[in-house]
Amino acid sequence: MRTKTGKIVLSIAALIFSGLAAVIGCGLLGGSGWSFVTRFLCGLCFLWPPILVIALISTLFRKEK
Repeated sequence: MRTKTGKIVLSIAALIFSGLAAVIGCGLLGGSGWSFVTRFLCGLCFLWPPILVIALISTLFRKEK
Protein backbone atom coordinates (compact mmCIF):
# COMPACT_ATOMS: atom_id res chain seq x y z
CA MET A 1 0.00 0.00 0.00
CA ARG A 2 1.98 2.91 -1.24
CA THR A 3 -0.80 5.44 -1.44
CA LYS A 4 -1.60 7.73 1.46
CA THR A 5 -5.18 6.45 1.65
CA GLY A 6 -3.94 2.87 1.93
CA LYS A 7 -1.58 3.81 4.74
CA ILE A 8 -4.37 5.57 6.59
CA VAL A 9 -6.78 2.63 6.28
CA LEU A 10 -4.12 0.15 7.37
CA SER A 11 -3.09 2.34 10.31
CA ILE A 12 -6.66 2.77 11.52
CA ALA A 13 -7.34 -0.97 11.22
CA ALA A 14 -4.14 -1.85 13.11
CA LEU A 15 -4.95 0.63 15.87
CA ILE A 16 -8.54 -0.61 16.24
CA PHE A 17 -7.60 -4.30 16.37
CA SER A 18 -4.69 -3.63 18.71
CA GLY A 19 -6.96 -1.69 21.05
CA LEU A 20 -9.61 -4.40 20.96
CA ALA A 21 -7.02 -7.06 21.79
CA ALA A 22 -5.82 -5.01 24.76
CA VAL A 23 -9.37 -4.46 26.03
CA ILE A 24 -10.28 -8.14 25.71
CA GLY A 25 -7.02 -9.22 27.34
CA CYS A 26 -7.40 -6.84 30.28
CA GLY A 27 -11.04 -7.87 30.68
CA LEU A 28 -10.14 -11.54 30.84
CA LEU A 29 -7.25 -10.78 33.15
CA GLY A 30 -9.50 -8.96 35.62
CA GLY A 31 -11.57 -12.08 36.18
CA SER A 32 -8.59 -14.31 36.89
CA GLY A 33 -7.58 -15.35 40.36
CA TRP A 34 -3.93 -14.42 39.91
CA SER A 35 -1.91 -12.29 42.30
CA PHE A 36 -1.65 -8.54 41.80
CA VAL A 37 1.93 -8.69 40.53
CA THR A 38 1.09 -11.30 37.89
CA ARG A 39 -2.00 -9.40 36.76
CA PHE A 40 0.02 -6.16 36.61
CA LEU A 41 2.79 -7.70 34.49
CA CYS A 42 0.31 -9.36 32.13
CA GLY A 43 -1.63 -6.10 31.92
CA LEU A 44 1.53 -4.34 30.79
CA CYS A 45 1.97 -6.97 28.08
CA PHE A 46 -1.58 -6.31 26.88
CA LEU A 47 -1.15 -2.52 26.89
CA TRP A 48 2.16 -2.32 25.01
CA PRO A 49 0.89 -3.32 21.52
CA PRO A 50 -1.46 -0.32 21.14
CA ILE A 51 1.32 1.99 22.31
CA LEU A 52 3.74 0.47 19.80
CA VAL A 53 1.16 0.72 17.00
CA ILE A 54 0.71 4.42 17.75
CA ALA A 55 4.50 4.87 17.63
CA LEU A 56 4.61 3.00 14.31
CA ILE A 57 1.85 5.16 12.86
CA SER A 58 3.61 8.33 13.97
CA THR A 59 6.85 7.25 12.30
CA LEU A 60 4.97 6.17 9.19
CA PHE A 61 3.39 9.58 8.70
CA ARG A 62 6.37 11.64 9.83
CA LYS A 63 7.39 14.15 7.21
CA GLU A 64 10.89 13.63 5.94
CA LYS A 65 13.10 16.61 5.42
